[in-house]
Amino acid sequence: MFQSIKNRYTQLPLFEQIHGTSAAPGRIFFQIIVLQVFYYLTAIVLFFATAKLLGLPFSLRWCFSWEWVSLENTLGLTLAALWLLDALMSVIFITIIIGRSKLAWDYALTVHVVNLLLVWLNSGFPKSIYWWLLQVASCGIMVTLGTWTTRWKELRETFFEGIADTELGQIQESSSTPESTAK
Repeated sequence: MFQSIKNRYTQLPLFEQIHGTSAAPGRIFFQIIVLQVFYYLTAIVLFFATAKLLGLPFSLRWCFSWEWVSLENTLGLTLAALWLLDALMSVIFITIIIGRSKLAWDYALTVHVVNLLLVWLNSGFPKSIYWWLLQVASCGIMVTLGTWTTRWKELRETFFEGIADTELGQIQESSSTPESTAK
């Protein structure tokens, strides 16, 4: 009896073992916080590295202000490109942290809504069309690629587990193949 209870709980992720459900509000809030932290940490690392490479003084205001994003100067274009790269890298975090294609767009939109609120609190309501277009493009990247990668991960885990051993270059026979049923 104790073995079956132990097996039941060791197969669940840690958060589900503690709270009993995978859709607990605490888990959702935790995932939003973790995803937001990774989103900004990635941006800060990208901005800091680029500033050092270009010999510019780094400023955290690049992350939390709409005023720097512009198509009229090199710094504005660079920041726009880095934000898009950040969105592309955040797709990896959505795939790992969220892992559900149904939820990928929710979390991608939430990241951008929180970003809007932080920018609004820091530098006022965004008035630049370039900043808004950048946010739409960034959100589009995260929604589209996040949904695609999480769907790929779900399908791979569900349908293709154990069919092919790519490391050895071997294909294992399934019980539904004609060769295995004829034996």
